Amino acid sequence: MHNFSQWVINIYSETRQPTVAFNESLVPKESEADINRKQLELILANYHAQQEELQKANELLEELKANKEANQSHIPAPTDPDEDLTRKIYIDTLLVEAGWDVTVKNVIEYPVKNCMPNADGTFGDGKVDYVLWGDNGKPLAVVEAKRSRRDANVGRHQAKCYADCLEKEFGQRPIIFYTNGYQTYLWDDTNYPPREVYGFYTKDSLQTLINRRMYKKNLVEQPINDDITNRPYQYLAIKSVADAFEKKHRSALLVMATGTGKTRVSASLVDLLSKANWVKRVLFLADRKALISQAKKNFNVYLPNSPAVNLILEKEDESSRI
Repeated sequence: MHNFSQWVINIYSETRQPTVAFNESLVPKESEADINRKQLELILANYHAQQEELQKANELLEELKANKEANQSHIPAPTDPDEDLTRKIYIDTLLVEAGWDVTVKNVIEYPVKNCMPNADGTFGDGKVDYVLWGDNGKPLAVVEAKRSRRDANVGRHQAKCYADCLEKEFGQRPIIFYTNGYQTYLWDDTNYPPREVYGFYTKDSLQTLINRRMYKKNLVEQPINDDITNRPYQYLAIKSVADAFEKKHRSALLVMATGTGKTRVSASLVDLLSKANWVKRVLFLADRKALISQAKKNFNVYLPNSPAVNLILEKEDESSRI
């Protein structure tokens, strides 16, 4: 800054000024007293901050002590429960959350006879850990349980055998679940490979899966609604998705430029999947609120017989399909 200022003076002065070397000794310095005062203020501020943190920690400790005294009767779950405890503590809880009553007869330890394969090639009896029944008295799902520290996949083959037994007895193949209380897998082995899920399905959801086996139509053979989508590339995109789903893929991705009718294609796919009995309800997501409102208006026009609800602005309606 000293050199720059001297350059400016030389440029704009009428006469040339003598060059003066920078003299650091002329720069004012803080006195030792000022430095010590600032250090003391910083130490004091740190001290007060630490006291505040200590006070918060003490308050939290008192709160934890009070909660502990209030819940002295609570017995924490064991860190490594056996299969029976795993079922009572974790799996029963997950089933109850999905609306199932595990105290009803034949839900727990349902016996099956002469259908469980033995090592010597014969067949013996067994007991299914859980059977989830439909209102028509037929099994909707089987659940094979393992202790929490075991891999849930260990129960996969056994669960399939139970499903074979129940299908032979009742003429309806149940959906398969196997779990260790922490990991739960769903396997509709008539259609898809196993996949991990967050919990058990409700009775209505399981009944929908069972019904879909019988009533869903071939997507590739279904007509596309030309009133919604009539451009050749839109038609090709929808047929490609239909073909992927018929080949047992569970997802598809369409990449489309602005103005090519992404919402129209989405609505046309919903129309196709609904009429073919592949879906009951549809969740449409967008990354901006304005796009959600816009999409709802368009869906109401394209699909007037499928009520739509904007979950950002409206309360969910049981009659809504989208």
